[in-house]
Amino acid sequence: MRSAQFADDFEAAQDKLIGLVESLTPEQWTLVGRNYPERFNDEDEGRTVGVIAHHVAESGPLIADRIELQARGETPPPVADFTDGNARHAEAHADCTPEEVLRMLRESKPRIAAQVRAIPDDRLEYEVQSRVGPMTIAQRVERVLIGHVKMHHGSIEAALKNP
Repeated sequence: MRSAQFADDFEAAQDKLIGLVESLTPEQWTLVGRNYPERFNDEDEGRTVGVIAHHVAESGPLIADRIELQARGETPPPVADFTDGNARHAEAHADCTPEEVLRMLRESKPRIAAQVRAIPDDRLEYEVQSRVGPMTIAQRVERVLIGHVKMHHGSIEAALKNP
């Protein structure tokens, strides 16, 4: 039951981001994102709104795959440095389009939700190591998977309110 609720929460966050991306004008797509108070790291947001949205779309399946491995008791490969990875991503996808991002978000949503729903509820309290210390699978789903979407959604909205 809890896994199903987490999946529903993920789908709601993804749908909200999809709605936001659909609403963006070409001018808004190129605005520089703003730091959102609920960020989980201290990296300054300097990417465009479009690149931030692409980052979320590309990262979702990767995050879900890592959580799925951890829920099975497997150790995923180490993650590269966030700052370097985000900078490389921003450079590689500077010209991404809203249509590309929307396609990615829509295509990944059912797959990721199914992965979350498939986590047995008794595995949600399984503790794994993370960059910030031990976390349960439930915390990883809530804070890392769903929180990632919400955090960057906030960065985009902050840019729209204060261009």
